[in-house]
Amino acid sequence: MVPNDHRRSTDAIDTRRITRRRWLAATAGTVGLSTLAGCSSSLGGRDAGNTLNADVPKGTPASVETKYWHDWPTLDDAAQAEGPPLDYTARAGAPLETLTMEFSSDDDPWSKQHALMMKSSVNALGAPARIIDRPLNQLYAQSWDTPGLENVFSMSTHGPDPVRGIGPNALLTRRSKDSPFNYDNYWHPRINELLDKQDEITEDEQRRADLIQEVQKIFAEDVGAIISLFPDVITAANTRNFEGYVPTPGPGPTRDTFQWTEVNLQPRTGDRSYVKGTTTSMNSLNQPWSAGGAEEYRLKYIYDGLFDASPDLDVIPALATGGGFVDDTTVEVDLRDGVKWHDGKPFTPEDVTFSLDFFEQHSATSVVPFYEPVESTEILSRTDGGRVRFNLTGPDATFMTQGVVQSTVIPKHRWKDVSSPTQYNPNNPVGTGPFKFVDWSQGTRFRVERWDNNWMWSDEFRSKALGDYFESGPGIESVLWVNVANSTAMIGALQSGEIDAVGGVLSNTQADRASQPAAISKMTAKNFAPLDTKLMFSVPLIRDKEFRVALAKAIDKQGFVDTFLNGRATVQGENPISPLLDTWHNPNAKRYGYDRSAARTILRKAGYTWDEEGTIHFPEGQAWAAFVERIQNGNTHKRRTELGQPDFSNTHGTESQ
Repeated sequence: MVPNDHRRSTDAIDTRRITRRRWLAATAGTVGLSTLAGCSSSLGGRDAGNTLNADVPKGTPASVETKYWHDWPTLDDAAQAEGPPLDYTARAGAPLETLTMEFSSDDDPWSKQHALMMKSSVNALGAPARIIDRPLNQLYAQSWDTPGLENVFSMSTHGPDPVRGIGPNALLTRRSKDSPFNYDNYWHPRINELLDKQDEITEDEQRRADLIQEVQKIFAEDVGAIISLFPDVITAANTRNFEGYVPTPGPGPTRDTFQWTEVNLQPRTGDRSYVKGTTTSMNSLNQPWSAGGAEEYRLKYIYDGLFDASPDLDVIPALATGGGFVDDTTVEVDLRDGVKWHDGKPFTPEDVTFSLDFFEQHSATSVVPFYEPVESTEILSRTDGGRVRFNLTGPDATFMTQGVVQSTVIPKHRWKDVSSPTQYNPNNPVGTGPFKFVDWSQGTRFRVERWDNNWMWSDEFRSKALGDYFESGPGIESVLWVNVANSTAMIGALQSGEIDAVGGVLSNTQADRASQPAAISKMTAKNFAPLDTKLMFSVPLIRDKEFRVALAKAIDKQGFVDTFLNGRATVQGENPISPLLDTWHNPNAKRYGYDRSAARTILRKAGYTWDEEGTIHFPEGQAWAAFVERIQNGNTHKRRTELGQPDFSNTHGTESQ
């Protein structure tokens, strides 16, 4: 379980006090549950006091603990022996243990309301739940921590990284058994097989897309996670003093993941300095070994990769002007001529090969998709910018999308003598990016200024990349990030002119409030990054597909979007691939739909029962044996009827799917 000092709030958030929204009208502890879970007589209820004497068939264990159900190749022997960082036990006939649900208030302006909605949905099934508000860096740190989630549910919006917008793999491959980022311990053998197969298709995009769409179909039907919604990106910025904002899907017009707005902005006054407010600070100036978030994104203004992502989510040239697969395991790229580092030294092919080898040698965390597929590199030419060959360890279709867009190139002459790069914090980071470093004060400010040698300042390049969003003109001279205490202070600073833009996201209401002065405009963009409620699949309850399907049907996603988000989000089934990725998205993936009555029927037929107070209990007797059968390896992706199990309810009717 999570140590107490990591909890911002736990039981302090009590849905019993919240009645103005119907999905926030959570069950009232020991009273009132009959209206949500059904009365005990109609649900096969029984006395909770009998749980210690539950009927357990001979040869069936009376309890099942959370454990690693598979030998994970990403875990060492010690971690495997220690087990998951979470205790949760299923006991025959016993009430469900409290389901812990973590989120971070820092993630989105409405994250707390979403967490309360999820708690209410679980309560509506008769299960106790507790929500835990964690600092965002702790929540996201689990994506680097292979042992797994520290709570049964973990809610967060995936970041607006370009790699999530240009292809499906960033959101799907973490579900592979071999992925070091599979921290919810989900594994489906067919999905694993399909992911491996599509990864080897380097030429036939349609064939690869067909396999990716099959993965989505399986994942959604299996309820591999709860994909709550794809929230619109909402923010606010000064449009009286600046024009040229680019509403890139995912980051929107003002977040840090892309630099298209900053290189396209045209000042309408004499002030060519652009100030962004932020509530998140950087921890270092070491981009390749950052843990994601603020420092990785902002330092991308200083560093370039081989290729970039356009606002249309296409892969376009950056340090490399072209290239691709020569054969299934060989990639060659042509490098841009005339590029200079911020210290004036020329960029060379040696910088590319050095960067990749250096990253692999020292396990650079933020550029794994770039170096991991590569076995060796060769310099084929040094003229006209140069040509570099990458010899891959095997066919890897994602190398020319996620790999090259996620790449970072560092100067060999600055890094070659760094012996401990993971601990290194350059006091003057040097890159080739559109902006060069000026100064940084941790927790206060970060400043960069324009580097004219970069191609992104070219009207010709920008007009081709940006289309209708292109603005011609002299552009801005510098970008300054200033740390602001909270969203309220941010809005005040924007309205007073202390900052020019909100460097993060706002709620719809906040953006409306911020845009009251005529100089400020509310801005929106669509999103390819879902709000993903991850489920810890080492937990016996989560391994029961009957419970997962019932849970999916108990959540009123659209109701939440309509009321709390004013309709500013896309809702679909449990599919992590957005319709914005039209080549890859499967519009026919399973959607279970909101129906709490059907959800309770599913659980009742699977043998779950409710006591007189409305609390849900694990099955007992033959229904408990059926539960234990459903959660075994090979069965966790099957419904009760697929295993030939009977209807254990006291009533009869049409099977709910």
